[in-house]
Amino acid sequence: MKNINRRKFLHNSTLITTGLLSLPILSMGEIQNPLTLNYTEVKGRIHSNGKGIANVVITDGKLIYLSDKSGKFEFPTDRPFVYFSYPSGYKFNLLPNGSVDFFRKLDFGKKINTLDFNLQKNNFPETKHHFITIADPQIQTKEEAETFISESCTDIRNTVSDINDPNTFGIGLGDLVFDEFDLFEYYNQGIKSTGIPFFQVLGNHDIDLLARSNSASQYPFTDQYGPSHYSFNRGNRHYVVLNDVFFLGNKQYYGYLDEEQLQWLEKDLSFIEKGSEIVLFLHIPPQSKVAILNQGRDLNKESVINNGALYEILKDYKAHIISGHVHWNENIFHKNIYEHNTASISGAWWAADICYDGTPKGYSVYQNNSKLSWFYKSIGADKNLQFRAYAPGSHPDFPEDYCLNIWNWDPEWKITWKENGKISNSIRKVETYDPLAISTFNNRDKGAKHPWITAQRNSHLFFFQAQSDNSEIEVEVIDRFGNTYKQILSRQQNIR
Repeated sequence: MKNINRRKFLHNSTLITTGLLSLPILSMGEIQNPLTLNYTEVKGRIHSNGKGIANVVITDGKLIYLSDKSGKFEFPTDRPFVYFSYPSGYKFNLLPNGSVDFFRKLDFGKKINTLDFNLQKNNFPETKHHFITIADPQIQTKEEAETFISESCTDIRNTVSDINDPNTFGIGLGDLVFDEFDLFEYYNQGIKSTGIPFFQVLGNHDIDLLARSNSASQYPFTDQYGPSHYSFNRGNRHYVVLNDVFFLGNKQYYGYLDEEQLQWLEKDLSFIEKGSEIVLFLHIPPQSKVAILNQGRDLNKESVINNGALYEILKDYKAHIISGHVHWNENIFHKNIYEHNTASISGAWWAADICYDGTPKGYSVYQNNSKLSWFYKSIGADKNLQFRAYAPGSHPDFPEDYCLNIWNWDPEWKITWKENGKISNSIRKVETYDPLAISTFNNRDKGAKHPWITAQRNSHLFFFQAQSDNSEIEVEVIDRFGNTYKQILSRQQNIR
């Protein structure tokens, strides 16, 4: 990270609400006196066209309160933000940067902070709604930022148009930039161009790696987007955003949820009926096979160390946990929890159009109705592109086999293939490398962009052998929602 960019960012950044006091960045390269947060009294009201809204969750990130029958709330706090959990039935207000406005930053020079949240009724029924998750744009240069805007965000805008749902919103799953905070401006420009409101998740590349403490490291993100853990509601669904990036100092971090956040989550969920299906967003996946399958990866950075505490809190709910960080696609189901790790919209850090597990760069689209459904959307491709097939000779370890990479696979998917019209279910799932990832990333020149990237062993590759070299092969893949995807193959098919 370049200090000059960090200083320029801090000089230019302001919170989007009025009358706000910015907190100082406490950097090892630029030590300042620590800010002592004395208590201030918070008085406020949440209303719609002058009529108070009762029982709205109001929080300072530690304690949780409810608005009274007039929409009023009052409490003391020493926390920098006060914010609310958007109730269902109201439009999302937006900040000028395109993200959702749900918070106020407090002025501790005032004895009393008076806050006003004015919401507008949503004219569209919300039970059916969509959301789009993008992981790891991780833009590091202006050129990458421009590609994100012109290519990625244009693709999202087209998908939003196809969905044609006025209740669609987006989630940025963290690593919005790659340590270059000046580029938040370009990221914001991109999400605004999609035409939908966005919520943001803090990633490990959205923090100040020169900061002297975990809380101080978060200011580049919180100055842009507000609190790093919060919740909101849409239709019959409750959504929670958590911050599981814990900065250790010396440019190091772990995946970890601190006690204050865990207690806050328990309180937040106490208002949600047990047995409900809820959705959580965070950056680092609570669990991931990336460090297990690939030697040299640090499990403490690729997953949440204290994930058991999170699972315990969620035990009475049906939970979907959606994350990014790992730059590949992975679905893990256990007990009452479904974990979705979303491949990077930047592919391999903008060095290739695929991630190192072979997943095309893209994003995920979710539809909420009585239950959730979802699909992975590759940038620049039809939404029916859900797997890649390779002819025999493509994979160095399985030269006689056809290979399928089904990046959004889970155990509910079904795979069959026909040889000259005869159906076969004989197929092997192998934890290995994607052939295209091998040819793209391994043995590259030292001058290549990000030469440290190599193909990564993953668990969504499948192999089968045909009886004849001259057979016509038809592959049929059916996802958990009954959508069917087919492809005709031949032995002469090249890697693509």
